[in-house]
Amino acid sequence: MQTGIAKTQIMSPRSLVIMLIAAGAVTGGNLWIHRADPQLGYVRYTGYGISFDYSVMMTQRESDLAGFGSATDSGGTVQVSYQDADLLEQYGVMWVEPKSMPSNAARTPEAALDFLFGFIGLAGTQITDRSEYSTTTTDGHGVIYQTFGVPESGFTIPGIIGAWYCEETGRFLITYLIYVPDFENTEVSYQGLERMWLDLLDGLSCHGIQG
Repeated sequence: MQTGIAKTQIMSPRSLVIMLIAAGAVTGGNLWIHRADPQLGYVRYTGYGISFDYSVMMTQRESDLAGFGSATDSGGTVQVSYQDADLLEQYGVMWVEPKSMPSNAARTPEAALDFLFGFIGLAGTQITDRSEYSTTTTDGHGVIYQTFGVPESGFTIPGIIGAWYCEETGRFLITYLIYVPDFENTEVSYQGLERMWLDLLDGLSCHGIQG
């Protein structure tokens, strides 16, 4: 697995648009919490059976999986993001019912990721360096995940994405993360990205919240 990515050019502002479906990020490992109220400086997203907290500095958006229409209970995505001249943070959660996937697709988390990456390709975003799958758990669900890269203006954006099936809601859930802490850095570590993503996964509720 690749352990670092060389930086060659500052990413263009349109990157937040092309990465709407493919990637996401947050401010740190302690951003997502399970408490009665969000900590100071954070707000809570609750919708479509999903709940998480995010910084008030970030912009939140809901859409369908293609990024153009409205989310529904059967499929959609919610993204939170922040970008300035030095930093990119973006994180997202997607959901899809098995019946919304192609009839010839296997009903597995791996197939759900392939289904999502198919949307990304149709939108013109290139995905490279998909790693082998790793496994973990969240709230009793088995999760598969992998790292990937997105070439953009001479700079490969590092990402990590995972999927699982939520029996309580009958949907596949997919979470994704990209994080570039400093465009002047020569490398972004996938190991650090993975640790951050796993911490965020612990703070995500995929069922029990009515939107």
